[in-house]
Amino acid sequence: MKKQFIYAGMFLFTIGFSACNEDFKDWAAPQSNPQEDSAEQMTATFTTGQDANISMDEATADSVEIVKLTSTTAVEGSTITLSSLLFNDDYSLPFTTKDGTVKVALTQLDSITQEIYKSRASVARNLRVIVKAAATTPAGDGIQLSGNEVNITLKPGATPAVDPKGYYVVGAFTGWNAEGALPMTLDPNNKNVYTLETETTEANQNFKIFPASAINGKDIDWAQALGAQKDGDTAAENFLTWKVGDKEAGAIMVEEAGKIKITINMTDFRYSVKDNSAPTELYMTGSAYNWGKIWKQFVPVNDTKGAFWGIYYFAADDQVKFAPQADWGNDFGFAATISQASVDRAGLSDSDGNIKVGKAGWYLVYVSVIGDNRVVEFETPNVYLIGDTSHDGWNDQLAEQDLFTIPTDADGSFVSPAFAKNGELRICVHPEAAATDWWRTEFIILNGKIEYRGNDGDQERVQGKAGQKAYLNFSDNTGKVE
Repeated sequence: MKKQFIYAGMFLFTIGFSACNEDFKDWAAPQSNPQEDSAEQMTATFTTGQDANISMDEATADSVEIVKLTSTTAVEGSTITLSSLLFNDDYSLPFTTKDGTVKVALTQLDSITQEIYKSRASVARNLRVIVKAAATTPAGDGIQLSGNEVNITLKPGATPAVDPKGYYVVGAFTGWNAEGALPMTLDPNNKNVYTLETETTEANQNFKIFPASAINGKDIDWAQALGAQKDGDTAAENFLTWKVGDKEAGAIMVEEAGKIKITINMTDFRYSVKDNSAPTELYMTGSAYNWGKIWKQFVPVNDTKGAFWGIYYFAADDQVKFAPQADWGNDFGFAATISQASVDRAGLSDSDGNIKVGKAGWYLVYVSVIGDNRVVEFETPNVYLIGDTSHDGWNDQLAEQDLFTIPTDADGSFVSPAFAKNGELRICVHPEAAATDWWRTEFIILNGKIEYRGNDGDQERVQGKAGQKAYLNFSDNTGKVE
């Protein structure tokens, strides 16, 4: 999806004459004037305007001339209209044109440059400018013109110097004073990246970031505060800003009480605030994976905090543990809450803190981690057809006649019943431990691979035909329909 920046007062001007209000036609189709050339031959040529290399610290004008129309092969007397201006394929800005020169607001151009590169660093950034234009011929026909890209550069303004002594968090949950300031930790693997893991006990708590130089004993130099452009910003991540003139940096708000992780990147001047009570990823390792040499990643339950699932084969006496990253740290095993049904179903037992599987076979493993509350369940790996190709249609309860068969060996395939009718192929699991909508745990077969929805939106549609079957191999994550 293209990112669009919309500004009040967005408007377009034509070059020379009024805008064309007609739909554009395919010039290769029969026309009223057969002497004119085909659309493929109609071009507009652009060059950089006088402001091809912009430095925000040196710029004085409110707008800049970035592109200029130099020639066109459109029929003499045609009216040329510039319909859009795209930067690096995905970003657009309002613009004005006069005498073939395209101008944009400088602050808006600076803003999208930072957004494109996700950085406020004062580094010259290349911007590819794509201009789309059309011509209206004297005969009244609209023709799309082919054109060329133009390259300009913009260097964002200087940022405050990085404090070599580090940074502190000061806010409502620290008492808004120097004594309560919480020091951030420099990431040893990332230059100028600092983090703080803390906990808030109330909702809607504001905070700001301060360099060490701003804190002197019991005093704070509030003018050195770093924060959000909008006071009370609740965005999970955004750009850091600082005092400009009389305008102070706004506070960053934490909406919900609980454990949080605050990260600042002082190279790009960005911050993030993440819920630290629940991981965003989950991995499993164990005796079959050389204890940490291999980590198997689980699938997130869509839009469900701290919930994950996966279908795995376990041999008898296999042992496993889980962690929120593909490495050791905050790992857990049998200390998690495990239902008696899971213990009985898989023959689970405690082996020095690891979960030991007593009964070989395939299992749907569901894991939930919210703070210190960790739940692990080993369930029957029921996989269902649902929707158009299924026998039970879109029934949220799912149906036994739409169940896949479960293989008995580690390399076997789960096989669906024959599709009931033509239509979109949709597949899901339904963990008993998480009474949730089927689409939160759905997946599909794409290009021979099992592709999981996870926390993403609707997946690409795949069509199935009545009588076909779906085959799933969770050992190597492959699938097919035949």
